[in-house]
Formats: sequence, C-alpha cells, structure tokens
Amino acid sequence: MSLLHIPLLSLLLICLIAGALNPVSAAPDRSDARILFKTDFSDATGWTTNSKDWFYLENETGRYHYLIEGGTGSYAAIALPEQVTGPFILEFDVTPVRTDESGTFRFGIGKSSKDSQKGPLIMAELADKKDGRLFYLKTISKENALQLVGSSPSTGSSGSTVRYIDNTTYHIRLTYYATDDRASITVQQVGEPGTLFTSLAPVSGRMEDLSHLFLTSLGDGVSGPQAEGYIDNITLTLPASQASVSEATTTQTETPAVVSPAPTLAQSILNETAAPPLKPAPALNKSRLPPPPTPTPTPKSGGLPTLLVPALAGVAWMIARR
Repeated sequence: MSLLHIPLLSLLLICLIAGALNPVSAAPDRSDARILFKTDFSDATGWTTNSKDWFYLENETGRYHYLIEGGTGSYAAIALPEQVTGPFILEFDVTPVRTDESGTFRFGIGKSSKDSQKGPLIMAELADKKDGRLFYLKTISKENALQLVGSSPSTGSSGSTVRYIDNTTYHIRLTYYATDDRASITVQQVGEPGTLFTSLAPVSGRMEDLSHLFLTSLGDGVSGPQAEGYIDNITLTLPASQASVSEATTTQTETPAVVSPAPTLAQSILNETAAPPLKPAPALNKSRLPPPPTPTPTPKSGGLPTLLVPALAGVAWMIARR
C-alpha cells in the first residue's frame, strides 16, 4: 500500500467512528393515541341531568358538583362523540366533600341507561361500606357479569388497606385492556408523589358500544345515605394499540394515604346496608398493574450502517489497485 493511501484510509476510519458516535436522529415521537373527550369544566356544555340541584357546574371553582343518593334515580351524563369498542384510558379528578355511611360516589363509562348495575360499564367508586371508605373498580360485561375489587385485602386487592379522605382531591385512571379482558384502576393524591392504590379486575364478557360518561345513583335502591363532592379534569383517550398487562412487574411505588389493618372477623361478617342485585362472577387472578404503556416510536436506522457500505467499498477498491 502506497503512502498516498494512508490519508484516505484515515479519513474513512474517521467517518466510521463519527457515524458510530453520532447516529442519525430517530424519528420524532408520534403518539398513537387520540383524545375522544376532554373537559376542565370551564363550561358544562353537553352535560344533562334530571336533578339540577344536585348536579351542576360551580362557576366559582370551575368544577362539577355532585350529590348522589340511592333510591332517587338521579344522574348526570354526557354522550360521547362516538361509541367506544376497544381499549381506552379514562382519567379524572374527584374531591369527596361528604360521604355518609353507606354512601357511594360513582363515575364511569357505559350505556345510555346510566345504570350502575347493568353492563357494559367500567366504573370507579368511592364508597363507605362495611369495610370502611375504600376505592373500588367495578366492571360489568355486556352479559351482566359483575367484577368488583376494592382497596383492601378483604375486597380483593393485595397490599395494605388504603382509604380515601373527604376534602382531598384524587386523580383516578381507569384503563381497559381489551386484548386481556381486564381493567385497571390507579389512584394518586393530587399534589403528592407516588401511587396510593392500583389493582386489576377481570372483564367477564364483552365490553363494547360504550356511549356515555356518567355519575349515577341508578342501580342503588338504598335511599338516605349521600355522597357529595366535585369532579373535574375528565379525559378519555383511545390508544390505537396497547401492550398486554404484565403480571410479573409493578413499576409504581405505593405511598398509602390512610393505611388501616384488615378488619377483624367480626367486622367482616357485618351485613351490607343494601345487597347489589348482581353477584360477582368467580374472581380471576388479580394483581397490581404497572402504568399503561406509553407508545414509543420505531427509530430509524443509525448512521453507522449508512456510512459502512461506501467505506468498505473504498477499501476494496484500493486493495484491488495494489
């Protein structure tokens, strides 16, 4: 090899090293999700109710007031721009102000019937029942198979008991994993780090043609106990694709708000004030859920393969000329 070839080879090596250290930038992040519905209650356009004294927009705070009492048939609801069949993420903030014993806050996605005991629906509840003030995830399939899990070992979850507190704002995320026939709930206290409660519930049947978001007392036949507070910052997101639920890992850190020991046997056998008309289907394996996966872009090929071919071709040409 002549001395003239040495600078050329050095240049080729420099190009290869530069390509390896500075690859071509990956494609920009493109989310495959779209927001079907979102409101911060700057207004309440589209919301309907049969109890205007109990469900209304509070202009002073920019929140939607609710007062839910069983036996009244009261509700507040909004029709979605299109029906939902497939995976979704429903997020909202809720601030319970007053929860009577046996009172229940209910908000979720379902059909126009707005009945908390008729599927298909996926719903979050803040209820004061025999096990205390717990967060609940409820799923009812189109075939009316009920699954319910609460934030206590006595109600199907793992870990310590976590209870909600009045006059505290919580951010709740409900995720439906259509390919796994399961839903999840994740609860965080607004302004505080960590996760208070997260769990899974199976969906025992079809979950399709969901058309409304609603707060409701329909399905609760016990009159008297009330749940009052505010709901805000509702977002319904439809991911185009979604990873399966991972049973093995939990990436969230639990930071319990109010942790209480599991109830004694005497407490556990106390009767509910009102037994729901639906009986839960046989419980499937329930575990805590990692956060819904964030779509990531597929990166373009880096600079090294792009520069390697012409570099090798140059080396081969020089060797051939020797």
